Amino acid sequence: MKNKVNPFLRYPLYIGDGPILERLMVRLRRGYHKCLVCGEWAHLDNIQGGDALRETAHCRKCNSTNRQRQMAYTALHSVRPLSRLPIQSLKDFTKLRNFVVYNTEAAGPVHDALSKMDGYLCSYYYGDEYKSGETVNGIMHQDLQDLSFKDNSIDLVLSSDVFEHVADPYLAHREVHRVLKKNGKHIFTVPFHQLDYADDQRAVIEDGKLVYLKDPIFHGDPVSLRPEGALVFNIFSLEMLVKLSAIGFRTNMFLLRLPKHGIMGHNAIVFEAIKL
Repeated sequence: MKNKVNPFLRYPLYIGDGPILERLMVRLRRGYHKCLVCGEWAHLDNIQGGDALRETAHCRKCNSTNRQRQMAYTALHSVRPLSRLPIQSLKDFTKLRNFVVYNTEAAGPVHDALSKMDGYLCSYYYGDEYKSGETVNGIMHQDLQDLSFKDNSIDLVLSSDVFEHVADPYLAHREVHRVLKKNGKHIFTVPFHQLDYADDQRAVIEDGKLVYLKDPIFHGDPVSLRPEGALVFNIFSLEMLVKLSAIGFRTNMFLLRLPKHGIMGHNAIVFEAIKL
């Protein structure tokens, strides 16, 4: 049936105020959903409106946030064609065989759901004094700009709001491209300005020294090397899609709105970069 309100795909990817169910849950600050991370029907708590919605709406079963369920939905969409088994949540990834997932986080609901699967890899970044592949505090250290994994060895890479904290994000994207198998996928979220053509570069490393180009922005991080949090080097724009294409990716950009799965808000944007 033709959509009489919006018959064409329009850009930027905003959908107004969202469906009635979403507006009701935001108004009540609670809701009910089928979680795509843990696979359970559960209540949602701490639903906040506006831009804060992306990091709130916690699943009462696994504590996943809106953003983490966005990642889960896109990952499920990506792997379902590869398996004849029912895969309804990240917990079902344990059914996949001969499939390698690398997650750039080693804690949290997404990690907890995937940690029991064969072929699961996870890491944190602990600083330049360590080499990629070393174990630090029982967890693998990886520098995304110099991954220790072999060429063409990984099926799926997951990174959620990580690449904005990498000094040279496109070097990191080239490393991800190197380690992915052909048709392998990198599913990720980053701060993204749809209406800007050039990335907002806020800091650089020059001759081994940190140089601020603009007022610094920090995000909270469980293993941050700075007390104020992880420094934001870049906020991305349409330039990112062009550069990913030059590296050898075909990148899909999804705007998700699935309140029955606890996925809500005008900024639920997830990227799927496929190695050609």
